[in-house]
Amino acid sequence: MRIKLAAISLILATCPGAVAAKQPALPALTRLAELSAQRLLLADTVAASKRHSGKPVEDAARESEQLERLGAQAASHGLTEAQATAFFKAQMEANKLVQYRLLAEPAHRAAAAVDLGPVRERLDRLNVELLDALAPAMHEAQGEACVLRTDRVQRLAARRHRLDALHRTALVRAFGDLCRMP
Repeated sequence: MRIKLAAISLILATCPGAVAAKQPALPALTRLAELSAQRLLLADTVAASKRHSGKPVEDAARESEQLERLGAQAASHGLTEAQATAFFKAQMEANKLVQYRLLAEPAHRAAAAVDLGPVRERLDRLNVELLDALAPAMHEAQGEACVLRTDRVQRLAARRHRLDALHRTALVRAFGDLCRMP
């Protein structure tokens, strides 16, 4: 069921403007939680692909390349390289958490091969959107109530995307140390 939802999310995500045109602008923290939840749902498809291919969850070379690229883009989004890489490390760890847990479950039936090309394209687009939302979200997150505000937006995103306990936990992990970032 979770893989079907991820596939539907991927199809909707690849149709630019299909849903976004009807949505009003969201506060930055809310937007960050929404994008993180969407990114986490893609982990289900990645896990299915890795189950079929036998590839490991860890892909240090790809992660390093992604972090380097995102860090290089940080300044143009009002972030330091350290802020961007810390945030995206948390995003990647959250995705791996989901993948490891899903792969630890027995396969219910033989899955067809999954082409990760479209998934990676969607991840790349989400990463840019996350970069756009991160600096304003960090500004919104400042202050003593940061933990309460981030908890609230994570709960809202979890409800909106009908995240199960695994994905809700991963969403918390995806925010990393946002409230402690300088």
